[in-house]
Amino acid sequence: MRAVVVEDEILIREGLCKLMQKMFPDIIMEGRAGNGQEGLQYIKEYQPDLVITDIKMPVMDGLEMLAKVQEAGLFPKVVVLTAYSEFEYAKQAVKLGVCDYIIKPVVVPEFVKTIRKIQNLYEQEQKRTPETMGSLEHIVSGLLYGVSALDDKMQDFLYKKYGIAEQTPLLELLIYMGNNFEKDREKKRKEMCRVLEQKKIRYCLVDMEYDKAVLALLYEYSSRQEIERWYQNQILFQKRDVRERHISYGMVEVIGAQAIREGYQTLLPYMDWNIVLGDDVLISYPRIADVQTEICIYPVELENQIKAAICTGEEDKIREITKRFHAYFQDGRMYSPREIKGSYVRFQWAVLNIAKEVGCIEYQQIDQKNLLDHIMGAKTEEELQQSLAELLDHLRISGKEAEIMSLAVKKTQSMIHEFYADGITLSEIADRLNLTQEYLGSQFHKEVGENFSTYIRNYRLAKAKELLIGTQLKQYEIAAKVGYADAKYFARVFKECVGMSPAEYRKSNR
Repeated sequence: MRAVVVEDEILIREGLCKLMQKMFPDIIMEGRAGNGQEGLQYIKEYQPDLVITDIKMPVMDGLEMLAKVQEAGLFPKVVVLTAYSEFEYAKQAVKLGVCDYIIKPVVVPEFVKTIRKIQNLYEQEQKRTPETMGSLEHIVSGLLYGVSALDDKMQDFLYKKYGIAEQTPLLELLIYMGNNFEKDREKKRKEMCRVLEQKKIRYCLVDMEYDKAVLALLYEYSSRQEIERWYQNQILFQKRDVRERHISYGMVEVIGAQAIREGYQTLLPYMDWNIVLGDDVLISYPRIADVQTEICIYPVELENQIKAAICTGEEDKIREITKRFHAYFQDGRMYSPREIKGSYVRFQWAVLNIAKEVGCIEYQQIDQKNLLDHIMGAKTEEELQQSLAELLDHLRISGKEAEIMSLAVKKTQSMIHEFYADGITLSEIADRLNLTQEYLGSQFHKEVGENFSTYIRNYRLAKAKELLIGTQLKQYEIAAKVGYADAKYFARVFKECVGMSPAEYRKSNR
């Protein structure tokens, strides 16, 4: 496998090349360019299998470069480097053959994982590429994956063996299976073979592993309208197994084999409409592009409620609010799937940030890119709901301690949690436990990892954060409730530790 890196920032460019050489010594680095124009020259000259490119660059940006690469008849695997602010550009790049994107600043484990995925995809495609023309499935697979181009010899072969001419209508029927692709694809392939053979339709099936789907290419059929009506009535309207809720269907018609790849890439983004229309509706392009949508107003009230529930540790309430959030987008209105996904991103980031603030989540263990990928890549309602469920699974609402502590330290913590608002001291707790203050303080610091005064201060501030977010209490009332008699002193301590005033903190989390 051969690669080219196109990035205008020299430190990032050289760093990526060194990382590639270290982690993937079998990938040959053919070139490195500082802008899209240089990158285009390298790609035309070396015809690499993989291109890693930035989007915003001088002279020529990444999107323009990729468009010109395709015009030149080249279809390498492409990984885009993008900042969150450029995420919309990254999604546009999907039509230009982009396989994946990497969020800046580049995190090494994520980069390695992405390149390894591309490498596996490349190896799968190499196995598919026949030495000769081979079967229709091999030809269509090569066209879809961009590893072969339709020349005159191949077109002549298609016509003579399969009756597919340059102007032959072809129907692409996409069966999307999501994360159940590996488990369900054989079953679905057999089912598709059975129903298409019963209808006496000529076809071939291609597994689209990267997109977790199977594509059925239909030819020599009577009319698109008849096939669409038959499939909708006979297949989708029948009562389907509940376990198939994750499977959805789409259809597009193209003219000639030269349009197969473009038709597939056009249809795939519209499969998001299954989130709105449900899995028993055939997503038919271009009709789906004419659907009129309503404005989707983000449920701010539900966000505020789940923040408060997380702060107060009400697990049942968190589940109930989550159900209402899911139901909010199922009221029968025609919202744009893009706006629904945007709402899920905002809601989950709010959950993640507030859980981080109150200390009930292992923030470093959360793969934020993966979280964003799951939402933006979702094509069914079930996948969106699963993405939120996975985040909520990381919450430690029960508050169980992971480490084994001595009974004296556990009792000390318990007394702090119960009497923190009353100004309880280490000396008072030591007296109640019949221990010296010095011994208890030393043991507490050893087992907890911070001294008594720091612990009780942080606990009070955590409670203050909960009250600032989850209630309408005034600042002096919150100060009193968490053990500060002087509201001004409370505000000063809060700002020193948190970096903003209580009022600013409240505003930033609402």
